[in-house]
Amino acid sequence: MYTAMKASVIVALLFLTEGASASSVLNFTSYDKNSKDVFDIMEILMRHRTPERYMPELYFQKYGISLSSRLTSFSYKDCGDPSTETARLLELQVSPDPIRLSGVIQVAFKLVNLQRAVSPIQTEVTLWKKILGMWIQVPCMGNFGSCGYRDFCKLLVKRRCPKVFIENNIPCKCPFPVGNYTLPSTSFHIYATGVPSGDFRIRVAFDSSTVSCSEIYFSLA
Repeated sequence: MYTAMKASVIVALLFLTEGASASSVLNFTSYDKNSKDVFDIMEILMRHRTPERYMPELYFQKYGISLSSRLTSFSYKDCGDPSTETARLLELQVSPDPIRLSGVIQVAFKLVNLQRAVSPIQTEVTLWKKILGMWIQVPCMGNFGSCGYRDFCKLLVKRRCPKVFIENNIPCKCPFPVGNYTLPSTSFHIYATGVPSGDFRIRVAFDSSTVSCSEIYFSLA
């Protein structure tokens, strides 16, 4: 599952946890990507921001933000329906925290796939950035942000499977067989330009969360 897993697990496919609050979320929907509103929103979201863990208490007091809601560490959770979900992220470790781009990060994970997954696998990626204590949804522009894909399998066709995935028998192409998959702590070199710092939340749902849904909170510095 290289492309989506790397996007959601490594980020960035780069989960509500103790370190984050979903009580204040702004959703921007039905925007034409060529409209001025979207570009205005993206201009704000693409600015570099200091992760909340480094902000002084005075900042939270000044803007009426609950100190307990700040994102203090990397975290994740399964967001699917246990009665229908057929694939699950059991464990995920990412360091350093915050993640530094560009740079080297360490990633380890455990996955279980309970049912053979075949094309088409509809995928929804939703990305938020935290500003003034609120999670603001990033619109989809040029396959960046909160985007939907008709078939996840087609995204993988031309992607080369990393050597470490092959060595650990982790599938990178559809169909995905039943099994347990483990990636030991592995270094990945991330070369990303133009990615803003700040606190982020990403949710990756396959087939409306019936196959799998993972939600991750992370900071970029």
